[in-house]
Amino acid sequence: MRDLQLAFISNRTTKRLFRVLSVMERDRLFTIGEMAEKMQVTQRTIANDLKYVKDYFGDCITLISGNSGFLFEEKKPSVYQEKKQDLLENECLFEIIGHIFQGELMDIDELAHHYHFSESTFRRLLGQSNKILSSYRLKWVSNPLTIEGSEADLRKFFKDFYYEGIDTAHTLVPDPALHELVLTQLNNKLGQYDIGSGTTPAAFYYTFFIAIKRASLGFPITVPKYLIELAYKGNSFSLLYSLKDGINKLYGVELAKEEFAWIYLVTICKRTLDREASEEKFYQQFHQGSEIAKLTEAYLQEFELTNESYAKIKIFLQSFFLSRKVNYALAPALNKEAQDIKESLMRSDNENYQRNLRFLKKHQRKDFLAAPYLEDICVSLTIYSDLIFDFYSPTKRIYFLLEGDHFICQQIRTRAMQQFGTKHTLTFLPLQHLTQEILNADHIDLIVTNYNRYLLDYIIETDYLLLKAVPDEHDWRNLERKIDPYRKPFL
Repeated sequence: MRDLQLAFISNRTTKRLFRVLSVMERDRLFTIGEMAEKMQVTQRTIANDLKYVKDYFGDCITLISGNSGFLFEEKKPSVYQEKKQDLLENECLFEIIGHIFQGELMDIDELAHHYHFSESTFRRLLGQSNKILSSYRLKWVSNPLTIEGSEADLRKFFKDFYYEGIDTAHTLVPDPALHELVLTQLNNKLGQYDIGSGTTPAAFYYTFFIAIKRASLGFPITVPKYLIELAYKGNSFSLLYSLKDGINKLYGVELAKEEFAWIYLVTICKRTLDREASEEKFYQQFHQGSEIAKLTEAYLQEFELTNESYAKIKIFLQSFFLSRKVNYALAPALNKEAQDIKESLMRSDNENYQRNLRFLKKHQRKDFLAAPYLEDICVSLTIYSDLIFDFYSPTKRIYFLLEGDHFICQQIRTRAMQQFGTKHTLTFLPLQHLTQEILNADHIDLIVTNYNRYLLDYIIETDYLLLKAVPDEHDWRNLERKIDPYRKPFL
């Protein structure tokens, strides 16, 4: 479960159970001592929690104790998810947030009475989520009880809470009729975008549906004038705006053109990894001045890249930095990343994260890199740059010299083809080509062998990697790092 939703769980035991489940899902193998240290509770408490988890989830999971600790696995994932949802059925703050989104507000004393709390206890319960709300630049206000802040920040909060969190009985789901309207009215036009977006369908519909609902309740959005003018120039915007009459008929809402600009801009700021032409068009339409180009060039100076890689990567990173700037102009909180994503990145790629953070702090004079979302931008930059550098790293020619058991050699060959064969050129050297000249040819980037004698019998000047006779997972990780040094195991 995301930290955002955890902050609104009122029952301490339930909150701890979800934290325990998150660790179990991530680590799979763990000890009671390790879990207790992570949860900052006693081992007895964790032992009791594990017993409850085993009893409650029953045959939809396996939780087996062995010499190395506990091993966790979901046997029936859909049933497991349903049972997790049931744990939150009576969580009052989840229900209250839904009422706030729908514009159904009540005073604190009424809510406390309704949920069987004293008013002071209920206020303390609200206070537990102050920190997470403030991270969106929001706060609780009363009476009536609601969440106060800019409309843009509120929309970001609602989307994160419902779209990125786990489903519960109180989860907001976009109206299927909206999906049908888009498919029907834009039939044969979908996919014909000049800029496009890397957003997912559900994320788009959440942005759209939240805008419709909030506007219908009298909470309009405000978009900077210069962004509105730039948005209106896009052919893709015209497609989106053509839905106005359909939205009116479906929901009885005269959605303002500025609302469509908001939906359009939020959507296109989710950029792609593989659509070079789209990224160039996004940059050309929305950049002003040379600020983003200079920032991108300064960033790329820290890397050793071929001319071809540099040209491609620059296009994508310019687009990334520009998207952060547009987000900042719309609402700084749009650059916010989930805390658990940041923690996962710190575990898997802290070196690159810290390097990127130093770079961003050096250029913090640029307004969109200002606090409080600098570290969030660093998270997204690290993830995106790792993907881009990996995706556009040069194709390599790799020669494999395999010896030993026939079936082991075939297993190595099969896994290498599956793991690296789609991008790199792999050659499994036959006996007649095993010569000093072949092994030191200029066009070979790497030689991989599981036979130490080849390294003794031949003077190999080409870069090489020696595997065990029967490679283990450590060997395969070393090989991946050797071939694709920018690829990082994120989660």
